[in-house]
Amino acid sequence: MDKRLRRDVAWNLVPIALLAAVGLGMNFAIALWWGAGALGVFNLVTIAYFVFAVLGACGLQYSVLRAVAEQPDDRAHVSAVVVGALVPNLALAALAALAFVSLRGVAAQIAGSDAVAEGMLWAAPGLFCFAVNKVLFGVVNGLRRMRAFAIYTSLRYGLLGTGLLLARATHVQGDHLAVIWTFSEGTLLLILVGELLATVTIARARNWWRWTRVHMHYGTRGVTATLAYEINTKLDVWMLGAAGFSTAQVGIYSLAAALNDGATQLSVVVQNNVNPLIAKSLADGKSTEVDELVRRTRKWFVPALAGACVLGALLFPHVIPQLVGSEEFAAGALPFAILMAGLTLASPWLPFSQLMLMADRPGWHTVLMVLTVATNFVANVALIPRFGLAGAAASTSIAVIASALFVRRLARGRVGVRL
Repeated sequence: MDKRLRRDVAWNLVPIALLAAVGLGMNFAIALWWGAGALGVFNLVTIAYFVFAVLGACGLQYSVLRAVAEQPDDRAHVSAVVVGALVPNLALAALAALAFVSLRGVAAQIAGSDAVAEGMLWAAPGLFCFAVNKVLFGVVNGLRRMRAFAIYTSLRYGLLGTGLLLARATHVQGDHLAVIWTFSEGTLLLILVGELLATVTIARARNWWRWTRVHMHYGTRGVTATLAYEINTKLDVWMLGAAGFSTAQVGIYSLAAALNDGATQLSVVVQNNVNPLIAKSLADGKSTEVDELVRRTRKWFVPALAGACVLGALLFPHVIPQLVGSEEFAAGALPFAILMAGLTLASPWLPFSQLMLMADRPGWHTVLMVLTVATNFVANVALIPRFGLAGAAASTSIAVIASALFVRRLARGRVGVRL
């Protein structure tokens, strides 16, 4: 890796530490203070929250990232690109929040819990802010302001932790815990607007409406993929609820799944840093630079992630029940080990899973994600009834490995990049 990339990756490892201390600690705290049932409800609300936020952002964050990264030093270009994305983003975010509230009863029926509907109502304002924040983060990423990106990501986790402590101090009911999303994303939106005004000369945006058409065309081709990604990451939890497992069992599994998400963030850190480099190299017609970037990155990333996964699987049954204060969470040890095995096997390709988006092929990225979700769904249907929590974990692992193989094939066949 070049010096700047090494520095940027190092900076963006800081949020991973905070994710472990705050993001994952939040799951421990909810389980300890409100119980496994409240944790299950919170995670079910969060799943719906993330899915609807995808609709509010409509894939515009990736279009902004790619377009800004192609000419980051052209201030007029950047301004037009950003304004052209924010105008439709604000409207879409509002519509997504309205739909989220309107469909909360349906989500509660699917999950088998009225508490889910209550939680969604409290999270709705945060959903609007979250959808806008996605695009604003895309701007920061495209400009390669990776230290700022790390600081704002860290701040997100800090705000979540602060919100949870405030909820504890004010005796918020377990059904209302999703309000911490409104607190954290609302505060973060104010800060990111300040970042935007400091780094992008909005007044220089000319012909921004042309970029609105570009962004919407890109987004409509890729939003299905983004939606599929969010569904895929939480499909196992939802299907456990739909299969009749209790909220306590869902809570136990969701803690293991949250830890798996934390481990996955190691690949996301690298992905966020290599995405602008990939976008610029491909825009310049230099695919060999991408090949070399892949080779250098994989050399250190694969053993690092594999080591973290093995260590995590070994520690889980000894550490997690003690942290939560309940031995019932030891039942998540086997599912977590299976999830870690899946990440290890897929590790050579995980940081490059958005290559098709950076290559301006959102349609093919959609194909990739639809195939991944289909694989995950079929595996869940087949394995959950027979193996329960372990079956859900196996389904997720099968899907992540299949996704890695799909992106490898598409990269070579459609972009000419050897993964």
